[in-house]
Amino acid sequence: MGENGASGFPYDGFHLNKDWPGVDVKDGVDVHHPTVTNLLKALEEDVARLKGFNAGTVSHLRVYGPVTARHVGEWDAAQQLGAVFTRGHTALTGSYEKLIAQYEAAITVIKTSFDNILKAEKASDVGRDA
Repeated sequence: MGENGASGFPYDGFHLNKDWPGVDVKDGVDVHHPTVTNLLKALEEDVARLKGFNAGTVSHLRVYGPVTARHVGEWDAAQQLGAVFTRGHTALTGSYEKLIAQYEAAITVIKTSFDNILKAEKASDVGRDA
C-alpha cells in the first residue's frame, strides 16, 4: 500500500461546493420552529400508521401476506415453491420491521436535535435585552 492508501488516489480532504444552498450562512441558522414541529408530528403519525393493522402495514402483511404450500398445490414443485415463498415472506416482513425501527430512530434523532437547538437558542438569549 502506497502513501495514498489502498485506492492509490490522494485524499485532499472534504470540501463543500461553495454554491451549495445554505453553505454561506451570514446571520446564523434559521430554524422555523412551527415547520419542524409539524414535520415531527407528520412523521410520528406516519410511523404510527405503519405500526397499525390496516392494509400496507407490517402486521397486515404478516397475517395476510404468506403464500404457503397449501396455496400453490400438492405436487412436489409446488411444495418447494411454497417453502421459497415462506422464506421470502419472512425476509420481507423482517426487513419491513427493521425499516420501521429505523424510521422511529430517525424521528428520535430529529427530536433530540430540535430540543438541542431550542436549548441553545434559549441559552444564547441569556443577558440579551428583549
